Formats: sequence, structure tokens, C-alpha cells
Amino acid sequence: MFTPPPSPNPPETRPPPSLPTTVPPLAPVVTSSPSKYKVARRLRWSVLVVPFALIIIAATTRFLTHPAAFDLLIPGAENKWDQWTEKIFDWSPHSGHSHSSPHNHPGTTSPPTLFRRAATPTTAPPVPQNPTLPTPFPQPFDTTLSTNFSTTECYNFFLNMTQTTPFRSCRPFSLLITHSQAFQEAQNNITEMNTDIWGTCNTDLSWDQCSINMAWFVSALQSSCVIDLGDQNAMAVDTLIALQAYDLMRNASCQVDTATNAYCYVESVGNSDPSSYWFYLLPLGQPLVGITTGACNECTEQLMAMYANALASSNGTLLGALQQTYENAAKTLDNACGLNYAQTVNVSNVALSRAGMPYVGILLLGVFFALFLLFAT
Repeated sequence: MFTPPPSPNPPETRPPPSLPTTVPPLAPVVTSSPSKYKVARRLRWSVLVVPFALIIIAATTRFLTHPAAFDLLIPGAENKWDQWTEKIFDWSPHSGHSHSSPHNHPGTTSPPTLFRRAATPTTAPPVPQNPTLPTPFPQPFDTTLSTNFSTTECYNFFLNMTQTTPFRSCRPFSLLITHSQAFQEAQNNITEMNTDIWGTCNTDLSWDQCSINMAWFVSALQSSCVIDLGDQNAMAVDTLIALQAYDLMRNASCQVDTATNAYCYVESVGNSDPSSYWFYLLPLGQPLVGITTGACNECTEQLMAMYANALASSNGTLLGALQQTYENAAKTLDNACGLNYAQTVNVSNVALSRAGMPYVGILLLGVFFALFLLFAT
């Protein structure tokens, strides 16, 4: 008969350890106070090191913000070392790249001549009601597309963009005004011009859809024309500016003179004094030429207010060309029409918030780093 093994002894129970009634004091941390000699030495070094660090950081920031510094990122820059060193040590104020002058690169094309057609002075007709639009409607790049591109990829992008319905259906005034031969010729006939402007304001696609389309083309151009943009190819650069200004310039073209019920742009085309016309080219980076008091009218005043609001908006950083032209145009208009005729926009602050603040952060970080190194020794 199987006898089960004896049961194991129950586990021994022990009373829980008693907790201390008092918490032992922490041992004091022994620190060695710096001697007066070390403190004096650190203060003496700080007088020398901190200003020197500030000078180095300021100079570095100046070089980083100089356009020549970015030239090193462009393919082929290694072959232009002499030119780069000459530019980088040029401490004269930089005037900015001009998009309205020919660029000395074998892959570029000269920008179109920006001028107002010599239309016979005439009174602009009122805004038409459902006019019959020309077929085909004027389109940008309607002449033979130049092959003067740095890359085949960028050239193919332009070929495809100009043939797509999402682009053609939106009739971008920002490109028609400078890159359409048919649109330029229509300015000789005020009635025809009136119909074309109505067509830019009343597209088959909704305004929101056209904005989305143009934003897509902006992204695609920046991707397909990286080298051309780096080479400052006029066609790529000017088209990017115009696409980014699509919404603003569509608003500008559709502006109506409340006193005459005519398009303000059509009035500027039909006027014998082209002063008002030049203001429509500001978002494209074209500086304002000499004007007369003929620009002192409700349309110009409202147009400049439209520009000021656009620069102050969240999308103002996309309007780099207008940032470069607005301030001088506002001063010129004030001189011709009276003080405060144009709204004041602190364009430098807009540019600083977009590009300058990172370098302020670098400057402060450098100061703290210098102090850290000084007192860590």
C-alpha cells in the first residue's frame, strides 16, 4: 500500500521589519568654493572671450545670410571657387537678385519685356455680362516655348504644365500679363481686353480649385526645376513667382471701380497715362517706374491696400517679390498723392520673422555656449 510523503512544514513567518521612527539626515554635499584668484581669472577671461565670440558669431551669421554662401550648394560650384571667394568677402550691402534682368547663364532665357501696350486711349467699358470668350482663350507661353533650360526635366515640366486642363482652365492673370502674346495684343482693343479680364475672373473651375491647382504646380516646379532655380533661370524663377502670386493677382485683376463699374485694370490699360498700370507688376518683382498724379485714384489706393493686407497675412512669406517692391512703391505713391496715401507695411519685420529669427537664435546659443565653456573650466 502506497504511503504518501509527509506534508511539508508550513513556511516560517517572521515579523515585518520595524520602520525607523526618524529619517536619517542626508549627508551634506561637500563643495569647494572657488578661490578669489580663480573668480578674478574667470572674470578677466570673460571680458576677452565673450566679445570675441560675439564677433565671430556675427561674422558667421553675415556669411550665412549672404547669398554667395548658398552658391556652394549649387551643382558646379566647385568650379567657381575664385568667384565665390571674391563675393563672400565683399562687405558691401547686397541689393538682392533681380528677376527682371537677363541672367548670364547658358541655360537661361531673357524675361519678357514688361511694358504697357500702346492702346488707343479710351474709356473702359463696364464689366460685361456673360460675354462670349475667345476660342482659344489666351494662355501663358503661347509662342514657341524656349528650350533654354538647364535641365530636360524642367523643360518637360513646362511642356506638360502648359498643356494640362487644370492649368489652362484657371487662366492665371499673373502669367498672362507677362508671358502671353495674345493677351498683350488684346490690350490694343479695350473691348477685347475687357472680355479677357472677365474670363480670368470667371473660370470654369472654382476659385478654390484653381488655388489648389496652382499650389500643386508650385510644388511640382520646385521639385522638377531644382537646378534651374539654383541657376536663376529666368523662366523658372519668374514662373514660380507668378504661380505663388496667383490668388493675389486674380483679386487684383477682378477689382472693379465702384464709380464706373469698370475693371480697374482695364481702366489702367485704356488710360493715356500708364502710371496706374505699373502697380499691377509689383507682385512679380517689377520695380515701380516713374509715375504721375494720374496714379492717385481709388483703384490704385485699394490695390495697394490689397497688397498690404496680403503681405501681413499668413501667406505673406510666399510673396517675396512683392516684399522687395512694395515699400518703395508706397513711398513713391505717397510722394505723388500725399502722405499716408498707401498703407505702411514693415516688410523688414516680415522678412525677419521668416529668415532672420533663426540667426538670432544661433547668436544667443553661441553666447550661452561661450559662457558655458568659460565657467566650466
